Amino acid sequence: MIKVEHLNKSFDGIQILNDICVEYEPGQCNMIIGASGSGKTVLLKNLIGLFEPDSGDISYGSTKLSQMNYYQKKALRQKIGVLFQGSALFDFATVLENVMFPMDFFTDMSQAQKKERAQYLLEKVNVVDSDDKYPNELSGGMQKRVGIARAIALNPEYLFCDEPNSGLDPYTSILIDQLIGDLTKEFNMTTVINTHDMNSIFEMGDKIGFIYKGTMLWQGSKDSIMHTDCQELRDFICSNALARNILERE
Repeated sequence: MIKVEHLNKSFDGIQILNDICVEYEPGQCNMIIGASGSGKTVLLKNLIGLFEPDSGDISYGSTKLSQMNYYQKKALRQKIGVLFQGSALFDFATVLENVMFPMDFFTDMSQAQKKERAQYLLEKVNVVDSDDKYPNELSGGMQKRVGIARAIALNPEYLFCDEPNSGLDPYTSILIDQLIGDLTKEFNMTTVINTHDMNSIFEMGDKIGFIYKGTMLWQGSKDSIMHTDCQELRDFICSNALARNILERE
């Protein structure tokens, strides 16, 4: 579990996150939604440890991130997988080498063991006969699948996804959503997804947090979001055609 308590973050005197309190449970797809510039990416980077909060605490299990020493933080990083918005695959490395990369740095596995693990994960995300291909030889959807395989290479307890459907067509987006949701349940990961895609919310949002101008204005499930009294959230929902049609039928 990840617990965020009264987190605040500002840059150059401008408040970006204001008193954020939220909990993320294992085995769930926890969604962070909001308009561009709302603070959701800053929150995600605080969770991962790329930013340090001005005040407040982030706890992984029973241990606060601010109280971890160097070795504890290093151990935590091995429990974290990240799927970046643009997949962030290495152009100079093959598909197999990309997936093996975290194992090269954080394990003492033999080359044969790393290769076997990488091939298992590629099969898991349905990327076959592509071990020796390079990222630029793959479609956007296939690159995202390879990115997911790399993100879970170390069997992480925590998976963070930044706009996983960015740049994908609607059909491929649904497949990526289903894949992330299935892997979250299968490996009982605490998955946190930063997105503005309402289709993803309805597909796999177990818990949803809506950020508005740096404040966590609403939290709930995908079933309750369509009945919200939060006007700012209703306005956000209505900016999406699919969600607007559902809302108008409620």
